[in-house]
Amino acid sequence: MANIITRRSFLKAGFQATAALGLASLTTIPPFLKRALAEGNIGINGKKLIFIFLRGGNDGVNNILPIQDPSYLGNRALIGIRKDPGIDYSVATGVADAPAAGYQYGIRLGNGFAALNPAMADLVPLYNAGQLALIHRVAYRSQSRSHFDSEVYWEKAADGVSANNRKISDGLWYRTIVESGWNRTHALSGVSIQSNMPQSLRGVEPMTNLSTINRYNVLGVYTPVGATNTDRVKILNAIDAANLRAHPSKDNRELVHNLGLAFRDTLDTFQSETFNTNSFFDTDGTTHLFPIGTSSDVVTGANPTTYRFGSGFYGFMQNIKSCAQMLSDTPAIISGTEMGGFDTHTGQVTAGSPHLGGHASLLRRLGWAYYALWRYFTAKNMWDNVVVVTMSEFGRTSAENASMGTDHGESSVMYVAGGGVKGGVYGCSPADSVPWLPGTGAKDGSLFAANNSVGYLKRAIDYRSVVGEIIRDHLGATQNQLNRIIPAYLNESVEHLRLGGTVSSTPIIGELGLV
Repeated sequence: MANIITRRSFLKAGFQATAALGLASLTTIPPFLKRALAEGNIGINGKKLIFIFLRGGNDGVNNILPIQDPSYLGNRALIGIRKDPGIDYSVATGVADAPAAGYQYGIRLGNGFAALNPAMADLVPLYNAGQLALIHRVAYRSQSRSHFDSEVYWEKAADGVSANNRKISDGLWYRTIVESGWNRTHALSGVSIQSNMPQSLRGVEPMTNLSTINRYNVLGVYTPVGATNTDRVKILNAIDAANLRAHPSKDNRELVHNLGLAFRDTLDTFQSETFNTNSFFDTDGTTHLFPIGTSSDVVTGANPTTYRFGSGFYGFMQNIKSCAQMLSDTPAIISGTEMGGFDTHTGQVTAGSPHLGGHASLLRRLGWAYYALWRYFTAKNMWDNVVVVTMSEFGRTSAENASMGTDHGESSVMYVAGGGVKGGVYGCSPADSVPWLPGTGAKDGSLFAANNSVGYLKRAIDYRSVVGEIIRDHLGATQNQLNRIIPAYLNESVEHLRLGGTVSSTPIIGELGLV
């Protein structure tokens, strides 16, 4: 039967109606999709996720500092962050210290061993609220030190074992969304805001990648929504006329047609005032949560040409803002972006001031992004339903190189935050179930366990254990769904992702109970 759509029926069944779909929409979903949706709660329980990929290989050892390990500063004389001489880092206070502006020492995290890079001081309130997990020694089996290969493995939820990664062709977040069937009824289900579609959202069925929502107007000829905008009305009428054309009732073309209609309405969604406002402020009522330009980046009370972050931050923060609004104002369940610049072979820090420099600037931006997302979603009454997670292809060498930088290594860190996250430090303590082994100040201990020359920090946590429990226990997948999303979960006796164990002579902790 032909599918005839009028302008009135189109507007009635457009994007805003699609956004309201939930449990009630199950009756309209074809039988082959009902299995997936009926099996779990992804998409219908209100839970959402933001991912941030730190491209270049983030030096985790200078993020979460093993400051009580003598081999840390023993091998990072130029780039290592120093201890505050007035603080005993071995005291387990249970909370992080709140540093004053300009603090240059490692921020004590209260677990008796670890400290935080002072550039990330904005994370302290979130950490002390118990809603930020700082996870160290994260990697995967047969770690690759190739940027391209390792990025692909992370984004596909694979590992460096060729027989394993060849079995996985599409992305981690793509499989999560498709497993739920959410993408079949919602034009916006998984959205990345960056220059190119990341591997994590790539697959046979289309997801959405936008370089920026500010330029998202494929019609290209009309200004934002308005009843008197005749150009817009003419174009929409032309699209409606094209939709009068019949299509065969086979091969799920009804689904494709309806998805196209909903996608068409997103054109106006991103032109709306909702997406074009930046009136989101910190608790003081004046500090912009999203500094996306000089007018929103001015230091309060200072010279109007003095900025907190600078122009290099604005594009990333615009992307973070867009990711947040995707989750708060559309049916999307996963959104994400990236930050580059972490390939710090040379000049990682400022000479004589290791708390400053290029890497510190990146960490300061990341710290504020997490803080801003916390405040934004709290104000929206959504923070309990959101998880924010970072990924990065590998860490850096434990020993600094001759160029005051670090080279490609193995394990790094992940940051996981959300209202339902069990915060704390994971993987950076001698008290861990797979203990961190402090060295003597030489090339020894955990920092050099995988390479006794430049030092590769040996993994204790598989990143798939982290994202796996987020997908199951936060987003709402069943264990069977998770086994399909991350195939390594099917082989617990070898991979030990859930319960921990020894993998190729390396003990790993397994899931951490984060959510």
